[in-house]
Amino acid sequence: MEDTREKVGPGKFVEYSYKLYNDADGSLLFETPKDAPDEMVFGVTPGIVPGLLTAMEGLGKGDRFEVTLPPVAAFGDKNDDLIMTLDKEIFMRDGKLADEVKVGAMLPMLTADNLRVTGTVTEIGDKIKMDFNHPFAGLTVRYEGEIVEVRDATPDDLPQGGCCGGCGSGGCSSGECGEGCNC
Repeated sequence: MEDTREKVGPGKFVEYSYKLYNDADGSLLFETPKDAPDEMVFGVTPGIVPGLLTAMEGLGKGDRFEVTLPPVAAFGDKNDDLIMTLDKEIFMRDGKLADEVKVGAMLPMLTADNLRVTGTVTEIGDKIKMDFNHPFAGLTVRYEGEIVEVRDATPDDLPQGGCCGGCGSGGCSSGECGEGCNC
């Protein structure tokens, strides 16, 4: 009997739920809420782990997936250049260290180019040490999940936000979006 379900592939809207584990020790790193699966337009939505895309391609609603990914196919290797020591003055408010600056806290920051990044405070002393690597960088991870929905994407499903929102896999640097945003 032929399977006539929609399949995950380019241009398809996909809802998926999963659990993400540290493969080394089996600890649960993240789980999508039961009533709020992740969603994407396959091949269009930015920021999806490439190895996860490969694992889901060709699956249909109700299909389960499991994939173990090394750092290079998931969240990347730890990059020492993304660990920075910053002047404590940056974090001062009314003459004292802001309450939210604690070891382990993830803080939003702006780069010199006005790009928003998130860093984790790793050390507080005369200066503040922050790690701007993804929290799961350097880990081999295992995804266990299920495809919740697959259908043709509609214009409302496409990433929003102007510049870089619908540029496809090449991004604005490839000139695909035609928005003249010069990202």
